Amino acid sequence: MKGPRALETERLLLRKPTIRDAQAIFERYAGDPAVTRYMSWPTHRTVADTHAFLAWSEADWELWPAGSFLIYSRNTNGLLWAERGSRSGRLCWL
Repeated sequence: MKGPRALETERLLLRKPTIRDAQAIFERYAGDPAVTRYMSWPTHRTVADTHAFLAWSEADWELWPAGSFLIYSRNTNGLLWAERGSRSGRLCWL
C-alpha cells in the first residue's frame, strides 16, 4: 500500500518533490554549502545535480510506500525546508 503523496495542515503542505521543484530546492538548500556541510551527499553545484536527486527521489517513491517530502507554507506557498528543521533562517537537515 502506498502512502499519501501529500499531507496538509492548517499552515503547511507536505508533498512529494517533483521536477518543478528543482530550482527552489537548489536555491533554498541543496546548493548551499552551509546547509549541506554534514550531509552524506555533496552540495549541488548546478540545478542538474538537483535533477539527479529528483530522479532518485522518484525511484524511491516507486520502490517504497513513501519517500522524501518537501514542506511548503500554505500562507506564502514558499518552500520552507525538506524533511526536517530550520535554524537561523538557513535550512538544515537534522
